[in-house]
Amino acid sequence: MNVSRFSRPVAVVPPYRKQPAQHEEDDTSVQSESKRRKVRKGTRSCWECKRRKMKCVLSPLNSDVCNACRRRGSKCIGQEFPEDTTDDTAKAHDFPTPATTISAEDATPRSVGGIFASDLAVNALESRNKHGQLSDTLYAALPSQKEIEIICNANRHPFTLPHEVLVLPYTILEQTGMETSRSLAMVPRPNAHPVILARYMLRLAIYLLHLQPNLVGELKGLKETPRALRTRLVDLAHLVTNDHGLLGNAEGLECVMVQSMYEANMGSLRQSWLTNRHAMSIAQLMGIHRPNNRTQVEVIDPSTTKSNTRHMWWRIRFLDCHLSLMLGLPQSGGSDVNSLTSDALFSNDTPMGRLERMHCVIASKISERNESTSNIPDVEVTREIDVELQKTARSLPSKWWLAPSMDVTPEDTLRETQRLFSQVLHYNLLNQLHLPYMLRSTTNRNYEYSRITCVNASRELLSRFIILRSSNRAAYSCRIVDFLALMAAMTLLLAHMDGHRSGADNLLAHQYLSDRAMIERAQENMEKLNRMNSDALSAQSADLLRRMLAIEMQMPGDDPPATTTTTAQVSVQPGETVVADPADKSEETTSVRVHIPYFGIIKIARHGMSKEPARPLIPEQPQDADGAENTSSGPRHATVYPQEGSSDNMNNTTSDDLDGSVPSLLTHRLDSCVADHLMPYEPYPGLAAPGEDWAFQGVDMAFFDSLMRNMEEDGGTNEGLWTNP
Repeated sequence: MNVSRFSRPVAVVPPYRKQPAQHEEDDTSVQSESKRRKVRKGTRSCWECKRRKMKCVLSPLNSDVCNACRRRGSKCIGQEFPEDTTDDTAKAHDFPTPATTISAEDATPRSVGGIFASDLAVNALESRNKHGQLSDTLYAALPSQKEIEIICNANRHPFTLPHEVLVLPYTILEQTGMETSRSLAMVPRPNAHPVILARYMLRLAIYLLHLQPNLVGELKGLKETPRALRTRLVDLAHLVTNDHGLLGNAEGLECVMVQSMYEANMGSLRQSWLTNRHAMSIAQLMGIHRPNNRTQVEVIDPSTTKSNTRHMWWRIRFLDCHLSLMLGLPQSGGSDVNSLTSDALFSNDTPMGRLERMHCVIASKISERNESTSNIPDVEVTREIDVELQKTARSLPSKWWLAPSMDVTPEDTLRETQRLFSQVLHYNLLNQLHLPYMLRSTTNRNYEYSRITCVNASRELLSRFIILRSSNRAAYSCRIVDFLALMAAMTLLLAHMDGHRSGADNLLAHQYLSDRAMIERAQENMEKLNRMNSDALSAQSADLLRRMLAIEMQMPGDDPPATTTTTAQVSVQPGETVVADPADKSEETTSVRVHIPYFGIIKIARHGMSKEPARPLIPEQPQDADGAENTSSGPRHATVYPQEGSSDNMNNTTSDDLDGSVPSLLTHRLDSCVADHLMPYEPYPGLAAPGEDWAFQGVDMAFFDSLMRNMEEDGGTNEGLWTNP
């Protein structure tokens, strides 16, 4: 009777595993057969499983490789053969499979919905072939070994790779040391798992981001520029990070986290936020978000993977809290943020590691306050968070808070950079906490504490930005610091403009020149960074600060400046044309109009600041031969129309309106208007546009939204009163 293949058990373990295939095809197979060792009857485990004292179960798909060796990506040699009988050719039979392999119980002949286990085996085999093709594609895209050697040796001193901070706590890194750029010379083998190859590509791309621009001469042997190479590597790595079937393991989660780090350093904060949320979802599916989780996370290659999954979860939460606060986006709905300062990792962490965890908790609390439905931010909550920030600062010795020096040995550079970054985040949290109160009721001293706190925090942040950018000229290294430095410079300038209205009682008058010099120095660093890297964020940040610095403030006894009718215009989308309002007679000596996508227009002048909605564009219509306009053209970006029920015009704000007769600098007088309802507004970038298309990424939108939130609700009363606790 003929037996159909569907009736055959697929998990029958052969009494002996086959010898590696190269010996079957070799002419010396007879000699190889003589090398068989005599083993006890019933011995079927391989050398690797014996060494690890693990149960050895042969795969139903390949009787040469056991399940454990398939997951590890290691050689699978039966004990009937010597350990050294395999060569490089045998690696073809050692292809590591995805984390989801067929278990031993699935190897029995049973039916699932009419499909037998053998069909599952066929599907798994097809998946294996698909992954093999993906591995071939990824490996073929890697630079040659010679090019990799050139890249690794570009720095005179070994460069410490930053990606390990994502997967291991500081305590372990201090004991074992961190990997350097020399480790990138060890390229994964051609038939490595696609996730392993993608991880290598992302690590190499991160390293290329941190190369200083003056190393161009050291990279002449490359076939393509470092920028083109890293872009190509990351684009191909997306084949793995966008495939959910490949990410159910520690290495896959690390790939997504490193991709998010790459995007943040590229200045694409919104894409980084989205990618980090992707990593958060994967981690939650793995169960590592639970403090007492006992789930075993799959590891493809234990020999090259060193990770602490609980630490990886905290790093995901850390980036989510800070990016959400910077972008004004809602933080993750998880309720475990307080556990970050109560688990064993916190108590065993280094002082700086504990500081970072406390910063994460505080950033989460500030976001919760900002997301409150109350018109005015909760004063009591602000007071409590301020006290918590003070306690957090005192958890480290006073000398730790001195500005770091970048004139250190290469081994200490990363540690000092991390210290500087932690200090910058601390001062940014102070700014974020007090920004909603900084410009409220300038005639009311009750908010003086918030104003002074913002000024001091901005000074400290800017001084560290200058230190960093005086030594590190790689624009895509520590990118978040550049965003925060721009906001700190704007905070400091606006505080002085606000203080100027107090006349002789201006508490900041004596610090104006030194603060201005610091902002000018920061602006010069941004210009130099742009010249060396062709960086959009640095270019537009420098231009915005240059125009704001042009707003001279008249001091008591000074002659009034000559008047002019010109208005400086600043736009994050160059080339926009905004309809001028002929009825607007409030243009002052110098004013800056900041066009913020999805927010409106901020007008900053010597006597105050106001917000107005985006005005309709005057489209530049091409003309045909007869001089008639061609109305078929349109903006290249998305055209945004006013939402139903929104107000499209705002009364102009004059200097008289802003000169102390109202309790705040912002006047939000809206008039309903339908005349412009169908007129196109300024073209906006996509909501997740990369940094080269949207330089400020909406950080400026969150900044002005926090600064100007419901200031008119104060009404000049003592509501919201609070002082230094």
